[in-house]
Amino acid sequence: RASPRGPRARLIGVGMGFLVLFGIVGARVVWLQTQLADNFIVPWDQWIVEERPLPARTGRILSRDGVVFAYDDVRYDVAVHYRWLEQPSDPVWLKSQVRQLLTREQRRDERLVQAAERKVQQDREELFRAISTTTGVEEAELRNRAAAIQHQVERMVAAVEGKREQAQETKAKRQGWPTSWGSLINRVTDELTTPPDRGREEPVILKEELESHSLLENVSLEVAAQIESWPNRFPGVEVRSISHRTYPLPDTATHIVGIRRVTDRQANDHPTGQSGLERQYHSFLTGTEGTEVLKKTRRGEVISRDVAAPSIDGQDLQLSLDSRLQMTAEKLLDEGLLPDNEDKFHIPQGAVLVAMDVWTGQLLTLACAPRPRYSDLDRPTAERWQQLLNDPRRPLFSRVTQMALPAGSVFKVVTAFAALEEGEVSPDDVLRCRGYLDRPDQFRCLIYRRQGYGHGDITLSDALCQSCNVFFFDAARRLGPGPLTDWASRCGFGEATGIDLPSEASGHLPRPGQSGADSRWYPGSTLQLSVGQGSLLVTPLQVVRLMAAIANGGYLVRPQLVRLPNGSDAAPKKIPDLDERTLATIREGLEKAVADPRGTAKNAQISTLTLAGKTGTAEVATQADHAWFAGYAPVEKPRIAFAVVIENGGSAGSTAVPIAREYLLQMLSLGDLIADD
Repeated sequence: RASPRGPRARLIGVGMGFLVLFGIVGARVVWLQTQLADNFIVPWDQWIVEERPLPARTGRILSRDGVVFAYDDVRYDVAVHYRWLEQPSDPVWLKSQVRQLLTREQRRDERLVQAAERKVQQDREELFRAISTTTGVEEAELRNRAAAIQHQVERMVAAVEGKREQAQETKAKRQGWPTSWGSLINRVTDELTTPPDRGREEPVILKEELESHSLLENVSLEVAAQIESWPNRFPGVEVRSISHRTYPLPDTATHIVGIRRVTDRQANDHPTGQSGLERQYHSFLTGTEGTEVLKKTRRGEVISRDVAAPSIDGQDLQLSLDSRLQMTAEKLLDEGLLPDNEDKFHIPQGAVLVAMDVWTGQLLTLACAPRPRYSDLDRPTAERWQQLLNDPRRPLFSRVTQMALPAGSVFKVVTAFAALEEGEVSPDDVLRCRGYLDRPDQFRCLIYRRQGYGHGDITLSDALCQSCNVFFFDAARRLGPGPLTDWASRCGFGEATGIDLPSEASGHLPRPGQSGADSRWYPGSTLQLSVGQGSLLVTPLQVVRLMAAIANGGYLVRPQLVRLPNGSDAAPKKIPDLDERTLATIREGLEKAVADPRGTAKNAQISTLTLAGKTGTAEVATQADHAWFAGYAPVEKPRIAFAVVIENGGSAGSTAVPIAREYLLQMLSLGDLIADD
């Protein structure tokens, strides 16, 4: 039979088990109170140390005459923590504020707790009055803005709570006793791997409820300094400095300056969404952010500020562009693109004007039309962006560096180089121009097509002056394609000029034996190339560099917009084997083109300035011709090379030449750009 001591022993055993468990729990509580209290309680009485980045100013972009094209505009915003804006106060937050005001012993006194609550509420009310007094914004307006912020956050909270309730209801419908071993296994797996749901009674807390929100934007520096220097009066308030790239001239040099937009300010090697000089000189312009260490109370009051690492501002970028000439050129090009109501066929699509120092390559003007506004490139509306994309004139296309067109008669200068240097033509050779080379229906001069006669007896300089096609057809036939393309390559065609802008086009120099469109080379291909037609494509920068080389003694300079302080300018490159006598003959022809009454550029004459230049009218199959005019000035002591091209502009003499003349007149009015240094 069972021993009478059995039940008693079992009761004693159960009792001892309970005592052991309670002992363990009690020991744990004592240990937490005595050993770990500092980890949970003491930090509430300590400072909070916070690190903030110190923004660095991005360098400015300035013209040579001191006009600012781009700079960093710093804006100061006043942000307030959401709990200080919320009405009524969040109970949990209010309790935490009271805990920070009272010691542990004081929290046991209900009267002190209620007094602390009134103090926090009074601080909240006083905060709006303090901000209003400091900023000059009406208190009612501040409260309306705070209410709008609260309404937006509450809508977000409601949306999240609605989704949570919907998910819980869906899960409740799926729950039930498993009907098979498979469903049982799935239930067990789900319970073990799925985190427990928050109860319906536990409120949703979004990060927006724990962050500061911008209450006022673009306050003055004085206001920002006053708020930051008086933290006790502005609890829960912080001043944010926001740097925004600003372009004060709405549409001047848009494609050149470009837009600065970076997703990561520290990623200097990966500029995102940038163009123009902002992209090319990103690392030069970009500064280095510093670090500021803030010591705060638990209420967010700033006790001290220390700069751990100072910020380093980016360097300014000084351009060779003259803002007055740049704006003049853009205005002239804009007017030149206006459609002629009487001539629907000649509707110009785009234009470029380049002016460059013939000795250094520094660009005084690099203008194009049409072009977008800075606001179009920075943050355009969807509607505006679609308008730009649908515009047939392609204003987003950077013609200053990427447009390549047939050169027309401007290329005759290269043919003259080849003919003279290869000995096929001498400066005194005379050719009888009948208006056509062999047959009246092909390879003709423009004067023959319009008036039925040729230029008569003509030398090379006269052929440049009057733009005689027949003279250069004849020279090219004797030369053959090899020397012609060789001299074109020596003059820099078919390759990029190396301008300090991204994505420069190199054009296209056709050669016999090339693949693609130039795989078959006919005798007529050489003749077409000699007058700048066929598949030849050149850029305005290549043409202006050629004119500079004629003026400076045969040196190809690199066009550049920026002169860096480290002296990294590229040295000019001499055109190989180009004789000075050849240059003298070319110069004579270009001077005659402007000064001679028969010259194709006679409309460019200026009484107080001697010019040399060459017109070009490049034929296009189904559209109006491209109009070119390029040259240099003054003739006696060249300083400036220029090129004007109007896409589908028609006759160069009536479109490109007048624009160049008006531009040079403006340059003359400034004086110092053409005068000696």
